Amino acid sequence: MTANKKVDLYDCYCKGVKPEIAYEYSFKILKEEYSTRKQVLIGNDLHELYGSSAATHFIRMVVKEGKKEVGPLTKIDLTKCGIEKFIIRPYEQETIDLETCYCEGATPIITFQYLLKINREKYKSEKEILTGAEILALAGKDFKTYRLRMFTKNGKVIIDADQTIDLTKCGVERFVAEPLDCTEGFVAKNQFTLPDEDVHFLNSIENEAELIQEGNTKWLILRNYKIPDDYNVAIADLAILIPPHYPTAGLDMVYFNPPLARKDGASIKALSHQSIEGKTYQRWSRHRTAANKWNSDIHNIESHIDLMARCLISELDKR
Repeated sequence: MTANKKVDLYDCYCKGVKPEIAYEYSFKILKEEYSTRKQVLIGNDLHELYGSSAATHFIRMVVKEGKKEVGPLTKIDLTKCGIEKFIIRPYEQETIDLETCYCEGATPIITFQYLLKINREKYKSEKEILTGAEILALAGKDFKTYRLRMFTKNGKVIIDADQTIDLTKCGVERFVAEPLDCTEGFVAKNQFTLPDEDVHFLNSIENEAELIQEGNTKWLILRNYKIPDDYNVAIADLAILIPPHYPTAGLDMVYFNPPLARKDGASIKALSHQSIEGKTYQRWSRHRTAANKWNSDIHNIESHIDLMARCLISELDKR
């Protein structure tokens, strides 16, 4: 050991070299640098340095193999692990939902795990930086038969297979995997057209989708849409009014047939009735907030349905 020699573990990690036995070691906890003269630490030592506690915070050690859990008494030899950094966060921040961050206008933090939305499903990733191919692979798809589109606060872009995406920096809302082949598409009555990305979405879901026009009013109907538990029905037809000049003009509200009611008998506010295809639909007056205004570069039928689905779930949280 060289007297007074200080070894930077992050520098060793980047260079791919094993840290030497030294007088002092420096390392990163998140983005900040800390140092110790101990060669072997336990989790509680890291908590003490960071000012946290095992009762309230988790620790993950980032190495080439991934993110390893560090318990309060877990021993860490700083000369053997090939450590990039440590992550210490409150337990409630262990998994970050990128879509939630986007809707709240928050920047995703460096943490253990991320939830990213691909089409209508959410997938977990421990990596902050992914390639387009890795993102498609999460959904069981590849670039031979699909292309990948990313939706962010700056608009929507096509992502290449080897293009890297930093989930903590780019303000990602969601991803869409679009099939490259053609299909006859969904049922349309009194045909009118929708943007290609909406057509791709409607062809990708299990629900039968119909476009109908009544006079000058245009409707999209999803048949047998699944309703969350604790409502009176398991499925219902869902209708969306397609305004003139869509997608420049935004989508608003949602309509259901048969009408929905809470199983617990609690009332649901801001409901009314609307005649669609000769049936009485229940209108839910639910609207975007000032922080989440309609943006035609980002929003579409899929994002509107997702927003209305969240309204159905949040309604059940009201007591």
